[in-house]
Amino acid sequence: MQAVAIENVVHHYQEICHSVPLHPIYNEAEYDHAIQILNELLDAGGANEKHPLAMLVTLLGHFISDYERVHYTADETAH
Repeated sequence: MQAVAIENVVHHYQEICHSVPLHPIYNEAEYDHAIQILNELLDAGGANEKHPLAMLVTLLGHFISDYERVHYTADETAH
């Protein structure tokens, strides 16, 4: 990848991360924020696997799931 293309990717990734937490979740505040964003993405159509937001929903869902697996029991996440 050329330097200009990499700079472009970095810029767009940083812009997306301002709105969507695309990184591991480390605390309850980040978790709550990620859940809120996930719900908004789902409401916008991201639940449809053919929707442009579907992959973003999947990625965010993985970060949420990883956090829940470490910090919650199965009973707590079922509510």
